[in-house]
Amino acid sequence: MSSSYNGERERRRRFSLASSGLLTALILAVVLGVIGAVWAAHLHGKLHKLSTSEIPPDTTVLPRPGGQDVMEVHRIASTSEVTPQFVGLTLMPGVGMGVLQLSLDLPGRDPQDLLRGTAITSLAPLLQPTGAPKDSLQYSPISLKVFPVTGTSGGQEILAMQAAQDSRNDMTPGGAGATADFSATPVPGPAGLASPPSGIQTKVSTNISDRGFDLTITAKNVSSEAKAIVLSWTPQFAIPAKGPASLRITPPQTTDNTEKTGDISLNNGEFHQTWSGLKYSYLSSGPELRLHNLADAYTLRLIALTPSIRSFRVDQPQGASAVSITFSTEGPDGARTVVAPGETLQWHLRIQVAPNNSYSPAAN
Repeated sequence: MSSSYNGERERRRRFSLASSGLLTALILAVVLGVIGAVWAAHLHGKLHKLSTSEIPPDTTVLPRPGGQDVMEVHRIASTSEVTPQFVGLTLMPGVGMGVLQLSLDLPGRDPQDLLRGTAITSLAPLLQPTGAPKDSLQYSPISLKVFPVTGTSGGQEILAMQAAQDSRNDMTPGGAGATADFSATPVPGPAGLASPPSGIQTKVSTNISDRGFDLTITAKNVSSEAKAIVLSWTPQFAIPAKGPASLRITPPQTTDNTEKTGDISLNNGEFHQTWSGLKYSYLSSGPELRLHNLADAYTLRLIALTPSIRSFRVDQPQGASAVSITFSTEGPDGARTVVAPGETLQWHLRIQVAPNNSYSPAAN
């Protein structure tokens, strides 16, 4: 009887378990667990595949004029300013620190590139396989020529195509810039060739700030003999879209013409003129030439801050897309500066920008 009773009780327990749904839930939990494990493995495989997928390498080769990287300097314009400010500078330390571009922020308008310069993205086709620039490359070169102290023979260009021995970015209060050093014994270029030793050690420093754009050059004679040199920079100022009729220049004061002679329009086709015997006045930091952009209602003040800059020259060939302004140590009749052994020639130019009376944040 006891055995019969126990069997009946076990049968009822199994029936109670099945009818209560616990068995169904247990089976469902097992099935879901299996599915979850399979899905987790699937996801793990997917994630692993994504995390280990190969990214194709960047095969873009950046152009390197003169075998060195282009240097870009950027400055954030003050949001409180309502007048034009310098905000960008592009330089080529492999090509004598030639200036590719100098950019303005025009509040209320689009930024403007001041110079006729090849865009970085378009540089590659304009470079030789060695990195040397072709004649079609557009930029504003810095030139340093060494001449015999006596005689009138041609000089040797030692900077315009020389690669920097060292270059670096500079940060200053309220500004940014870059500096490059050029050895008196030039380093070999991309082709493995180097110019003969010049005896002149050069440093080129640039800066953009709320004061304007500063270009400072020092040329030290580290040789044992005197050197006759001509140091110059020739920025290529782009002619506005409205044409040369929108450009005027105010010439510098000179010792033979101390009175203001009035502005000169550049809308008369061919124009070439040199001013030497530059005069300092009490109202300026140094002799200055002004370039007025009437289309965009601002004026550039180009100021020689060192007496070593002895002449300004403006060239606008017929049909040109830019106005060339050369700031040079060359004096009247081609006079050169003689630098004795151990001496250093200092050269400093500043470009300031100011709005014209008609300037407003809205484009004209």
